[in-house]
Amino acid sequence: MVETVSQVITKDFEIECSPQQLTWSEIANRIGELGLPGTPIRLILTAVRENKLVFESSFLETDRKPVWPSLLNIRPRQISSAKPFVAVSIIPTGVRAEIGGFAGDATPSVNLLAKACDYLVVNPNSVTASDLYYASDNVLYLEGNLICHLLLGHTTLIPETRTKIGVIIEKTQEKFLNNILNALNALRTVGGINIDPVVVTGGQVSTKCTYSPYGHASGEFEGIDELMKALDIVAQTDTNAVAFSTTLLVEDEVRQQYYNKESIPNPWGGAEAILTHMTTNFYPFTAAHSPLLLDEAHTMFGTLGDPRDGAELISSSFLCSTLKGLTRSPRLAQFDTPLPSGCQGISVENVSAVVMPESSVGNIPFFASLEQNIPVILVRDNYTQYEVTPSILGIDHEQRKIYYVNSYMEASGLLLALRHGIAPEATTRPMPPIEPIFL
Repeated sequence: MVETVSQVITKDFEIECSPQQLTWSEIANRIGELGLPGTPIRLILTAVRENKLVFESSFLETDRKPVWPSLLNIRPRQISSAKPFVAVSIIPTGVRAEIGGFAGDATPSVNLLAKACDYLVVNPNSVTASDLYYASDNVLYLEGNLICHLLLGHTTLIPETRTKIGVIIEKTQEKFLNNILNALNALRTVGGINIDPVVVTGGQVSTKCTYSPYGHASGEFEGIDELMKALDIVAQTDTNAVAFSTTLLVEDEVRQQYYNKESIPNPWGGAEAILTHMTTNFYPFTAAHSPLLLDEAHTMFGTLGDPRDGAELISSSFLCSTLKGLTRSPRLAQFDTPLPSGCQGISVENVSAVVMPESSVGNIPFFASLEQNIPVILVRDNYTQYEVTPSILGIDHEQRKIYYVNSYMEASGLLLALRHGIAPEATTRPMPPIEPIFL
């Protein structure tokens, strides 16, 4: 019997879709008609050419079955409820966001947004900072693919403090393995975190970090089945949150350029996102990734870099914040799973707003939020290397709940207004007049 090899395929394609048809349902239908390979695990709108949308997408070719419905499906929310008041903040990975595109440097902005919410759902790169983790207790740490499934109506989140985290480590030299084990023991003895199981892969999980033709970080992958064998071991336990530490190969010239403050995206972020998207599509885990050190010179010890990268420049394990974040990751359930009495679930029905940079709206959370009639707050001052805005997409703002703010401080004020039933339009001038409907 020949064993099927699982592999990640990343390719570009385009569809034709006018601004009037820009709903995720319509976009997804047109993508589905293309007969693309495997299961979609990541889709990014990279360019707009008149009525044509150009996507870069990653697919997994495998015999395994996904645990969630396809990213091309959306379950419309039936009702909306602001109790609890839940918002989602997304800072896309690998696009050099001015805030949140480095090493957990969006944490103060995230904590400010969280002050206006009962719960704030964030993707890991916003708050993950190598050995440092300072996100507020009401911040739910959720991998980006699972945020997509939340907004598509596929999953319910159950907030809880994790009591057990699994860890997968790529097979490596003894000294680098020991470095990771020391970090895990520190988390156990100082943080009291129950880390079990710890699985070392039988072979290499090699990932080459690349940049797409559109400038954002991406990756090329080998050894996906080695990672899946380790994930299968974790799946046999009662652990349903997993961190993994695998090698991310970055050319030394690129590493030096990045740490010398040249204007290029974090080279690791895109590849990490694809790996975690793959994991959470095919396993019922929350997950996060950290790079595995392969060369002591790669610690960049003694390099004085961008202050936003300070956490990376003082670490060699890059793992502790990932584990700490996963202790604040919610438990997952299918949207229609009955919950025990007194158990609070968060679904798309509870999401009252989604916050993201203005220039990076070419993603599933943006299109899903518009279709689900969820207000979208776009932060202008969080510049990225993307150039996809609602205006470029030709979206009619008057027909959509889209708000623009200059900063995360303004975004937190807007969340407070939405939470307390204050019409945002009432706080700006000129005040729009009432337009009666005359019968």
